[in-house]
Amino acid sequence: MAKTENQGTASNMATIAAPAATTTTGATTGATTPTTTTAPVPTGPPHLSTLRLQKTISSEQGHARFLVGIRSRTPATVTLQIFTAKDKRLVRTLTSAQNHTQGSVWFLVQAVNEQGYQLANGPYRVELVATNSQGRKSAIVKGAFRLTLTPPRGRLDGYTVPNLPAIARQLKIAPGGQLVTALGPKGALVNSGIRRGDVITKINNMDVTTPGQWQAAQKALPADAPFPVEFRRGAEVKSGMIQVPADWTAAPDYTKTFTLLVRRDPKLGYLLASAKSRVDAGKPDEAQKQFSAWPAPLQKTGIGQMLEGDIRLAKNNLKGSLAAYNRSVAADPTLAPTLLGKGLVLSRLDRTAEAVPVFQAAVAQDPGNAVAQAFLAYALVATQQNAAAITAASKAITLDPKYEDGPIAEGLALIAAGRKAEGVAMLKKGLLLLSDQKRADQLIAENLEPNS
Repeated sequence: MAKTENQGTASNMATIAAPAATTTTGATTGATTPTTTTAPVPTGPPHLSTLRLQKTISSEQGHARFLVGIRSRTPATVTLQIFTAKDKRLVRTLTSAQNHTQGSVWFLVQAVNEQGYQLANGPYRVELVATNSQGRKSAIVKGAFRLTLTPPRGRLDGYTVPNLPAIARQLKIAPGGQLVTALGPKGALVNSGIRRGDVITKINNMDVTTPGQWQAAQKALPADAPFPVEFRRGAEVKSGMIQVPADWTAAPDYTKTFTLLVRRDPKLGYLLASAKSRVDAGKPDEAQKQFSAWPAPLQKTGIGQMLEGDIRLAKNNLKGSLAAYNRSVAADPTLAPTLLGKGLVLSRLDRTAEAVPVFQAAVAQDPGNAVAQAFLAYALVATQQNAAAITAASKAITLDPKYEDGPIAEGLALIAAGRKAEGVAMLKKGLLLLSDQKRADQLIAENLEPNS
């Protein structure tokens, strides 16, 4: 049985987290000393009602998740259990925050068992019970659903970086596309005829000439089914067919490959790929060590400073990261990944008004980048430009329907604009794409439950 959510898979794009949603609480002040009123302790048992659960849940294998909603009449802790319908075997238990406030309680359920493996196709039932602070329990609320898994998405067994103009000039090739820097031994890319140094320009009939297009295309690759790939080798255009494994398959370890490659052929594209692979692996110190060994002229390039910004961001050194991104922009204002990184750092530093034009510049340089569009939408919501935020988020959804921050950003923008029902519906769509449980819980607590 496959494990869920890209177990052990390396990503070519930096991991990013949406700006934390905020709530505003009104307060009044007076000249007299405030008195404290203690809420009455409920004497009866808690009560649950209004179960919200789809009867049929259709999800991509390896990415299956669903929402379960319930209403609690009093503050309580809600426990959700999932059982197989046939043999009544318990497969998953989830518990809400302790003493959850009364009202809507929502769970985003990753459709896996306690060991992290994808639940199989078939019928299941759920049971929910509430427990108050005195230990009294509600009656059990029951529901049922059928899980239907669609074919999984695939994963490429090669490492690429954007074939940016500075990289292309050094390699004496045309810019654009994705430069192949490392390949899994005897893997799918090798079998399709692709070699290191080739530049992928189209995959599964999708153009991948920009970083944003590449990110979207990777999530649309089918597993275990052949699809076309187009690439350049020098000035020659080639094509082939490729069949890749499911994205829960462990990615190759490229460490030794890059160690030999940068020693033998220390060109900018390969140096960048080697260091970025360390950032992606959660090892920014190793990336920093590699970057420090770069020739000084390469370190000072726009790409070099972009990498330094990525490394410092991975270390949570926001001010250092911003300084590096600023130097990158000064050296090359056309680098869309730098502009995106700078906008993200400004947002995290609560300088959102400054982030808006930076995200707009990132979109201008890479119009097909759903990430830039979505985070522009977040920044516009934060600066109360809700109509523009809805437009930007809608573009992100069009560019990449499987990218969670598009519908999440549009949902928050719609709620902020007073279109609560539409916003909640869109927010739910985004949550169903979200694998980060901690972030999902925050979005649910701060935005879904108060508005549903």
